[in-house]
Amino acid sequence: MKTTRRGFFKTAGISTAAGLIGGTAILTPSAFAQTRHAMKMGEFDRGIIQLSQNESGRGPGPRVLEAIREHTSKRVGRGYAPDYVPELQESIASHFNINSSNVLLASGSTWLLQGAVRAFCNADKPLVTAGPTFSTSEGTARQTGVPVNLIPLNADAKLNLPEMVAVSKGAGLVYICNPNNPSGTVHGPDVIDKTVRAILKDSPNTHVHLDEAYIDYGDPAKIQTGLALTQEFKNVFITRSFSKAHALAGMRIGYAMGHPETLLAIRGAWGMGDVSMLGAIAALTSFEDREHIEWEREENNRVKAFTVGALNDLGYEVPESHTNHIFVDLRAPARGFREACMNQKVAVGRDFPPWENSHCRISLGSMEEMEVAVRVFRDVLG
Repeated sequence: MKTTRRGFFKTAGISTAAGLIGGTAILTPSAFAQTRHAMKMGEFDRGIIQLSQNESGRGPGPRVLEAIREHTSKRVGRGYAPDYVPELQESIASHFNINSSNVLLASGSTWLLQGAVRAFCNADKPLVTAGPTFSTSEGTARQTGVPVNLIPLNADAKLNLPEMVAVSKGAGLVYICNPNNPSGTVHGPDVIDKTVRAILKDSPNTHVHLDEAYIDYGDPAKIQTGLALTQEFKNVFITRSFSKAHALAGMRIGYAMGHPETLLAIRGAWGMGDVSMLGAIAALTSFEDREHIEWEREENNRVKAFTVGALNDLGYEVPESHTNHIFVDLRAPARGFREACMNQKVAVGRDFPPWENSHCRISLGSMEEMEVAVRVFRDVLG
């Protein structure tokens, strides 16, 4: 049954994959976890099109899947220390022309973000971050009693970097997510360079965290890595993830690049977990398959153009995104749209305060998934 734009936010029913807490739809990770029974029955993702967590709808490249199959043997029983982890570290270092001591691996970049806040912030050294942006750093700060200077995005959904600089004096850590999650917007290398230098000029003991989790999806003409800054300034470091363009979210692998002393401080402040043998060979194979990552970027752009075009045709604006998600301006609360989509087995993003009353993040799946999802969007928003 069609749900009009005027009425979609009144939808009360919601799939069993979501729960209602305090009147807000909560999509829990367990709701999306695949079971052996579902796998045996051939039901993928429990029949839900998952556009809520910025995962890959296409999965790892064929070389990665083959590497995982090839290395699934009794050798998995030898795990102290896991095979291929040093090779992965060396491969990353070689690609970026840095030393292996400039690379820190972790079982997902979450550990790195949490460790950085714990290493460099305290009650007297606040965290400077944006709102909304990826929230792990902010969440860690609030859990540990660290003050947070949260700077709202600009009206164009970009990080307000001048304002972040203005409040950074005496901060323990400034977190810059570029491309930003959830807005997908970017700042170019000249702007990032100017921002970092301004922060460190006024506050030389402050650390600057450049989160480049989505950089493989970015337009090289508009965004570049800040790696050179990590070589010039000991207090600047980068984090990246294998969960996005490399499509290894289920393997849990991330890494940081920076000065050895900075990386040791992060590792010493918080456990980094252990990268598994299969995770390491999967990440190593994917990292060295640059042809596939370029294909992934181009395919994501094709899917993004289709999805944004459909939403534009319906009269909805979307900030230019350099990620595998978009942040559509619904001109209405995201909650109603999310619940109405979930009723048709399409899961879109959670609330992102303070933009939850106007914008919704939609992750980009495969073209086949987005063709179905767009039909749902038209039904819900039309």
